[in-house]
Amino acid sequence: MAVLGASKDFSSDERPGYSPAEPSEIEVTWSVISNFDPPGQFRARFTFHNTGNEPLQNNGWTLYLNSIRALNPDSFLPEFVVTHINGGFFKIEPTERLEPIMPGESRVIEYTASHFAIKITDAPEGLYFVFDDGSVRTVEQVHVEPFVSEEQVNRSPNDRVTVPDAENIYKKNRDLVKLDREQVGLITPAPVLAERGDGIFELDESITIFYEAGFENEARFLADRLEKDHGLRYSLERGTESIDRPAIVLRSEHLEVENEEAYRLEVTSQLTEIAASNPAGVFYGVQSLRSLAANSGTEGIAAVTIEDAPQFSYRGMHLDVARNFQPEEDVKKLLDVMAMYKLNTFHFHLTDDEGWRLAIDPLPELTEVGGRRGHTETESDFLAPAYGSGPDPAPGASFGSGWYTREQYIDLLQYAAERHINVIPEVDIPGHARSAIIAMKARAERLQQEGRHEEAEMYRLDEEEDRSEYISIQSYDDNVINICRESTYRFLDVVFDEIVDMHAEANAPLTTIHIGADEVPAGAWEESPSCRILMEENGLESTSELQVYFYGLLNNMLKERGLKMAGWEEIAFMGEAHGEEKTPNPELAGSAIPHVWSNTWGSGTEDYAYVLANMGYQVVMSHASNFYFDMAYNKDYREPGFYWAAMFDTREPFSFIPFDLYKNAITNSNGMPIAEDYFDDAEKLTEEGKLNILGLQGQLWTETVNQKGRMDYMIYPKLLALAERAWTGNPEWSRHEDREQLRSEADLAWNEFANRLGQFEFERLCNSYPDINYRIPPAGAVIENNMLTANTDFPGLEIRYTVDGNEPAADSPLYEEPLDVTNAAEIKLGAFNKAGRSGRITVIKNTN
Repeated sequence: MAVLGASKDFSSDERPGYSPAEPSEIEVTWSVISNFDPPGQFRARFTFHNTGNEPLQNNGWTLYLNSIRALNPDSFLPEFVVTHINGGFFKIEPTERLEPIMPGESRVIEYTASHFAIKITDAPEGLYFVFDDGSVRTVEQVHVEPFVSEEQVNRSPNDRVTVPDAENIYKKNRDLVKLDREQVGLITPAPVLAERGDGIFELDESITIFYEAGFENEARFLADRLEKDHGLRYSLERGTESIDRPAIVLRSEHLEVENEEAYRLEVTSQLTEIAASNPAGVFYGVQSLRSLAANSGTEGIAAVTIEDAPQFSYRGMHLDVARNFQPEEDVKKLLDVMAMYKLNTFHFHLTDDEGWRLAIDPLPELTEVGGRRGHTETESDFLAPAYGSGPDPAPGASFGSGWYTREQYIDLLQYAAERHINVIPEVDIPGHARSAIIAMKARAERLQQEGRHEEAEMYRLDEEEDRSEYISIQSYDDNVINICRESTYRFLDVVFDEIVDMHAEANAPLTTIHIGADEVPAGAWEESPSCRILMEENGLESTSELQVYFYGLLNNMLKERGLKMAGWEEIAFMGEAHGEEKTPNPELAGSAIPHVWSNTWGSGTEDYAYVLANMGYQVVMSHASNFYFDMAYNKDYREPGFYWAAMFDTREPFSFIPFDLYKNAITNSNGMPIAEDYFDDAEKLTEEGKLNILGLQGQLWTETVNQKGRMDYMIYPKLLALAERAWTGNPEWSRHEDREQLRSEADLAWNEFANRLGQFEFERLCNSYPDINYRIPPAGAVIENNMLTANTDFPGLEIRYTVDGNEPAADSPLYEEPLDVTNAAEIKLGAFNKAGRSGRITVIKNTN
């Protein structure tokens, strides 16, 4: 690993010569030249603009930056020396051959980098200059030039994914029809049975909420939310006998459906009753009642009888706060929305290479060092920048630094428990563990300097004598813990025990700890002296066997604590990372819970969930092509996110078919059609295997979530579609074997769901959380014979337009029918929600 630059660490309290308020006088523009040449790489350019009064000399400075796409150091002109530091962190230094960049002058620097770049979020970020006098100047923003040409918007000449424009957005949505109110489902997710009745249950403050013993939490929650939603205060009264006035009743009743989360909701003009066998069922009845109240359009709730229960017991959402930290209030908002839509499991990804986000009080370095990122020479005080976090390590200065204290984590656990959400914390090991490794190394070095040599080695996760060479998928060469040292297991004992203790203090359930276990690079442990000894003692012939042995030890550690072990799908396979054939590991079947993710269509991995479920593993379907919410919504270069698995919008999670997975596949990630016989030899899900599908989970990885509001943007409205599918299970239309018939009925189902979101759910989200930044898609439009016709992904959103060159606003003319645009050279349209917020503006030229 290359050493970092030639300046000292800046602590959050002592940063000589550095002020985040002082931007660099060198501004930077970046653009892609071509993704087609050279093969396997792309060509790009930096343009430096000197806006200051002094020349940028050919010595005395270093430019640091993060790039998801690995820079090719050899591609830079001899005026520069480029060094890969670690991960996606690089530095650029001038040589004496560089001609100084004078004030007012611009200088172009061309280079190549790995793979391709088709989005703004592929651009280098977090640029800052460090000068020899110790001063630091940040490049506040890299200006990214538009992606226009075929070689800029396509990954290769074989890329068939379309870049959306006004016309193809319109064509995609032209079969969507706005439905009458009574044609749209009452609540989301859709219930098993809903029968409308006669009359209205009026909401006013004369109503009392009666509840039976054991439902106090649900009664208080309902009263609190109805007050916040409708401004009405309701009294609470325990007991449900002899009710002779309008009331809401929460009653215990054994339902015919054998499902712990089942409920019955009955609304008449005088009484609203929620019946369930336990608090979870009552809580979901409460959520349905809230939904009816929000979507009724009156001051009351129309009479209805609902009988409901979920298809899957596991309905999850995963949030990565390690790559980029997300504040406690944003996590609570996510938990609130999860509860609204009956998701019951929060997978909390707390640790990774770039950050450790949970305070473990006996090991404070985990957060003090591993929870911060900033400019550093040694990483003894904090980690190096990643994902554009920049030089300032202070929590709050960027999304790179921050963590949850013990008290904050306990508060989050209690918040989740009140909403019947089970929290599964993830401690990512043995790979993706760089933040822990660096933090424990810093601890060891501090104690060594204090002469406390035995303590220094107590929790160390690396081995100084280990000469193993590897490179992870994220380009780290030091992110795998040494699983052969006793200190590693002492460390895990402390971490697991602290987590158990925090859940106990919060009185919040802890059933499972997720250990990650994914993407361990080949080469790890190969030259470790301690691993060589351990392998000999246990008859292990390869590091692949060593890795499986490690998972067995972890499984036992968690069993001793009464816990289950979950991990990504790699936990259930052997061999792949070590150059061997990838095969399922039968030893952990029925014990470990794999979250299956790598189903990219056309990759050959699509049947992993079925292979493991049929073998006896309990499986959570976390499929990247439908449930990785960090994937960009589409190919527009302005849409943030990744796209290695797919680019997809809200329809993909809605359309997922859990028990007939291969019907989901239409095209591969490059937009090429998948043949109908492609999956003939893939493993099919057996009836026994169906019983092992625990449920579905959405994932938000946060490498590109480093701006305010982007977390909401990436999650919503996809989460609502996930909730629909996780609650209702296999859709009725999926029974068809004929592709055309299946698609036709799927279109009808999507039309209804799109109306539910456009007419009701978006407004409900806004009313509950005025600052929620869910994605509003751009409008589609075509012009034929000087008549403009427009539409939107979600009927119920308003389309407003201008013809005078100004941006549409909430008070701009409302599009209601085709427009005569004979005299307009350019029309701008925006889809608006009821709160007056729009999505990206569509611009269409009138060329007639």
